[in-house]
Amino acid sequence: MTLKEKLQLLSQEFTNLKTKITTKLQQKEQVITQTNTKLTESNRKLELSVKENSENEKVLETLLKEFKELTETLA
Repeated sequence: MTLKEKLQLLSQEFTNLKTKITTKLQQKEQVITQTNTKLTESNRKLELSVKENSENEKVLETLLKEFKELTETLA
């Protein structure tokens, strides 16, 4: 094998490795992007749940107060 052939072979191997690395990086970036999107959506849902729970808690407190007042009125 001549030096030129060896260089061509090395160049081809380098290109193949570069392509594999680039492909893996792109796949990992895609997974990270998808994960970030899912996390963002999950966080948004959690924030809505917390807000809803807070509103429900206020309603329950109001109902409890009204129930106590009704109990005192009936006693």
